[in-house]
Amino acid sequence: MAAPACGHADQPSLQGQCLLDQELYSEALEAFTQAAELQPHCRVFRQRSMVCLAALGEFPEFLQMLNRELEEDVRNPDAYVLRAFFYNRFEQLALCHQDIQRALKLEPQHRAAQALWHRLLRQGQEAKSQAVLKALCGDLHGALYKISLAIESDPLAAEFFTLRGTLLRLLKNFSAASKDLARARELSTVGSPEAREAQRQLVLTYNDCAVHCYALGRLDEAVKLLGEALRDERMEQGIYANRGECFFRLGELAYALADYQQALELSPGNRVVQGRIAAVLHEKGRQDLAARRFLEAEACFSMAIEHDPREALYYLDRAMAKWCLGKVESAREDVALSLWLNPTDSKILSLARHLFPRKTVQAILRSETGRLAQQTLDKILQCPPRLPSDDA
Repeated sequence: MAAPACGHADQPSLQGQCLLDQELYSEALEAFTQAAELQPHCRVFRQRSMVCLAALGEFPEFLQMLNRELEEDVRNPDAYVLRAFFYNRFEQLALCHQDIQRALKLEPQHRAAQALWHRLLRQGQEAKSQAVLKALCGDLHGALYKISLAIESDPLAAEFFTLRGTLLRLLKNFSAASKDLARARELSTVGSPEAREAQRQLVLTYNDCAVHCYALGRLDEAVKLLGEALRDERMEQGIYANRGECFFRLGELAYALADYQQALELSPGNRVVQGRIAAVLHEKGRQDLAARRFLEAEACFSMAIEHDPREALYYLDRAMAKWCLGKVESAREDVALSLWLNPTDSKILSLARHLFPRKTVQAILRSETGRLAQQTLDKILQCPPRLPSDDA
């Protein structure tokens, strides 16, 4: 390390240098301390005292003295590099990185700072590789520790934050995962593979956190999180379906239906989503039925059947709406349809007794109405349900 000249060296300083050359560090430290007391403005004695302290392993005292040096001269790149080496030795990598950057800002071509910086970059990549191996072996906590070391070594590597964010998501620490993934996105070039991967993982984090909130009954929070996910990713049908489920449980049927229809548009023929659309339409029909809006109820039940023709309850409730409208024969057909699908359901049997007095289930199914219902059902089940756009 370069040091300013101090003029004529006194006897303690000469003695100290001789002892230092002989690696007698305790005696040299005492001599340099005396020399510094005699010439307090001569920094070279304090610097040689630090060398002795480091050699003796007296690191707290060494760091304390070095910090004082930097307080007096904040533009000394050598001192920053010396402290960076100290931090690196004791795996305080974030502090090491800070001091390297300070030194390079003062002297961009500082060889020792550059060498230590490249060493940190290598350490970061090695730690990341170890993190990946641990993650593949199922040791997520071990992987998290390693990738955190990598980030301390190189806090500007977007890929490190993406990996740690992914691990935190898998460990259900969604808040920390979101912060890391947002940081990865900030560090990445717009449109780059790194940016896209960070974005994808962030969307998955919002979705997973929403699912967690849904399980805890925090539906409003889940809706908000899924909205955040959809702001960044509008082509993922699963997110629309999940938000639709939240709206459904909140009783927001119009919003639920809109989300389910968007999910089906992105995944045509998805039977699960079709079933959810049918469930929303059925619930809307039941509300209309309870409010004596029988025509609206019949229409909702019919659309529910178009999306899920295998659910006997939908035919039963449509039969009830038709019966209330005075469409008795059509109501009987729906009851027969529901009996073909579920001949033991108590609700179906109850309505069947009213519409087919003194007839057994077997007699109803063998009747003309029953045979027509069977033919209708066979035809319906052979045709795929209509898409939401057909309902307009």
